[in-house]
Amino acid sequence: MQFCRLFRRMDKQGVKIRVNTRNPRHHDKTLEIQSWKAMSILREHNVVVCTYNDMRHRKLAIIDDTVLWEGSLNILSQNSSRELMRRTVSKDLCSQVLLFTSIARELRWYNWS
Repeated sequence: MQFCRLFRRMDKQGVKIRVNTRNPRHHDKTLEIQSWKAMSILREHNVVVCTYNDMRHRKLAIIDDTVLWEGSLNILSQNSSRELMRRTVSKDLCSQVLLFTSIARELRWYNWS
């Protein structure tokens, strides 16, 4: 994965990364196998990977509870696409998205410190 070096560097700096993704079992067999492998690689680099069964197709990234990326681009799997992402710097909007997606409730039980 092209992000492994970056994740390793960020981990050494104490940055916590969490990836929320679809349950691999919801893919066809080929994509399911690729999903399990990708999750394994992410976890090897201390990325917290959480899977969901609700099959939503959201593309979101929240950085430091302040920077919100949202749009149609599959963030970790695209490199030449006409999809787009919008970057907004707003703690309020990040909080709203976390609450709307119910991720905020889950983050309370996960100790990020």
